[in-house]
Amino acid sequence: MSKRRFVRKSDRDLVRVGVITGNGGHTLNIWGEKTNPTGDFMRTTGMILTHVWSVRPDFATVVTDKFRETVAVKDPRDMIGEIDGVVIDDITAISIYPTLARPFLEAGIPIFVNRPFATSLAKGREMIDTATQCGTAIYTMSSWEASESIGDLRLKLSNMSDIKGYVAHNSASDYYTHGLHGVWYIHAALREEIAKGRGRVVGASYHTDDWRVPGGMIVYKHEAPNGFFYGSLHQASGADGGGYMRVLGPSDFGDAEGRIPAGALHFQYNTWNSAQLVVQEMFETGDAPETADDLMEKLVMFLLPFYSVLDKDGAMANREELEGWELPRPSEQLMKDGHPTDSAFQVLYSDAELDDIANMLA
Repeated sequence: MSKRRFVRKSDRDLVRVGVITGNGGHTLNIWGEKTNPTGDFMRTTGMILTHVWSVRPDFATVVTDKFRETVAVKDPRDMIGEIDGVVIDDITAISIYPTLARPFLEAGIPIFVNRPFATSLAKGREMIDTATQCGTAIYTMSSWEASESIGDLRLKLSNMSDIKGYVAHNSASDYYTHGLHGVWYIHAALREEIAKGRGRVVGASYHTDDWRVPGGMIVYKHEAPNGFFYGSLHQASGADGGGYMRVLGPSDFGDAEGRIPAGALHFQYNTWNSAQLVVQEMFETGDAPETADDLMEKLVMFLLPFYSVLDKDGAMANREELEGWELPRPSEQLMKDGHPTDSAFQVLYSDAELDDIANMLA
């Protein structure tokens, strides 16, 4: 473990966080209510949002109007020296995430990049390589990965002699903005098994009429010591609970199950709050919760189904095919009949806006 970055001199000291956010982000109406509680909300973390920057300054003003402790900056680099950690939370600007992340990684400031991390393997590697070269922690996760059901699943799988397959479901809207929760829930359950040599994804197919709305099924093909095993992730909406996974084991062991609770209060503390505490620990210690290989495997698992449905009409796609391919950022070219309806697709950036930011930070 590295030397702690944040040393609490008083039990009232809070980790100072800067955020890059916009429409479609979680800062304004979810995370910010926990770090900078307003009205009847309760503080549930040891972090406080102190600085904000947005591609469009008017959105930063919306954030500072709500959270009075927060200051808007004209250049994201103005946050350096004022914060203990930074959150990148603007999926609409995902295509320039490596550019947004670089100044903070080079300054040694740990970064949490909100899902889905990157639009290509090359851009994911760029951020990870920069973090490695600079010795700075970088992390991305779904809040579902921090749920207690993951710990239970990992323990059961560690004692399972053979994985026969699995079935999972994910209560989601469109795949781009929320389908990933089920994808990374699966990875979180299999993470330790992948490190031991069973569970690495080698292919995926996405069977759906339209990834923009609920419905459809993803099939994953995983490596195993004696061949492969397959799993299915149903992109359902309104199913029992936020998510579910049943791993099929040998007859002498039985199956293993995990579930994301459905009740709003239990869901909040079991997912959103627990995830924020994982991020806080990284900001305090400077240690990333997962390895570079873990982050890249998660990115592969997210991109493969998209490649299957966008470029192969839902046929099985091999992970090697992702090299050189890039998923379009939220944009008009991905819209159809008013979908996706998620806010990330409702206020879109122009190419010129993002080019201007990239040039400014170059």
